[in-house]
Amino acid sequence: MLASNPASILNHKPAALGILRFSQNRNRSIRSKTASSVRSISGNYEQVGEHILSGRADLGISRLPLDPRLFEWAPIGSARNVCIFHPKHRFSTKSRVEAHDLEGEKIVDIDPQFASHQMNFNALRFAGVEPDILVEYDCNGYEVGFVSAGLGVSITNEIIAREYAAFELEAKPVEPTALYHYVAVWQKGRVFSNVLEVSLGAILSAFHPVAKSAPTVLPIHAAARTSDRPS
Repeated sequence: MLASNPASILNHKPAALGILRFSQNRNRSIRSKTASSVRSISGNYEQVGEHILSGRADLGISRLPLDPRLFEWAPIGSARNVCIFHPKHRFSTKSRVEAHDLEGEKIVDIDPQFASHQMNFNALRFAGVEPDILVEYDCNGYEVGFVSAGLGVSITNEIIAREYAAFELEAKPVEPTALYHYVAVWQKGRVFSNVLEVSLGAILSAFHPVAKSAPTVLPIHAAARTSDRPS
């Protein structure tokens, strides 16, 4: 069982499953111990942690910070904010999108209670302009349909934006921005079977080469697992 936010089902989860299936086909002992299907469960980052601690998921895709008393993790990538928009949008001619550029734009935005920050929109409000929120959603993945239909623009981060590659949207850096560190996560002290080791390797490979930009400080067990993997 793999837990993540819904957006991951569009790109990285299928990529990880493809790598896992390839490994199974090459290794008969792993194939014989692995179920014929992989269960996928979704939720926001807090819910991913709950799924792991309750035993509903073996592994998850989440982001820091996490409680090191409860979890261990391995890095899969770091990301900054980007603005995603339809290819024919006026932002396609810009090298980056700044807060004042959002004035007058229809915004597809995550509900503030689920947002890591609201820097871009708070900068607009500071200038006396209220953002024009067209749609509010509660979890990453829902915004892509509205943006691909040309109904508005959305602020997300580079890793989430990569999930939307099939939609052929454009993405440009945003200022101000934040930095996010994404990880593959599991319950602290979890004993890894061969199958779980291969599953973790498939997740890390699916995010490669994004993982090259990830933080280097890892829990001891995670560092030991990743140190002997080819880069």
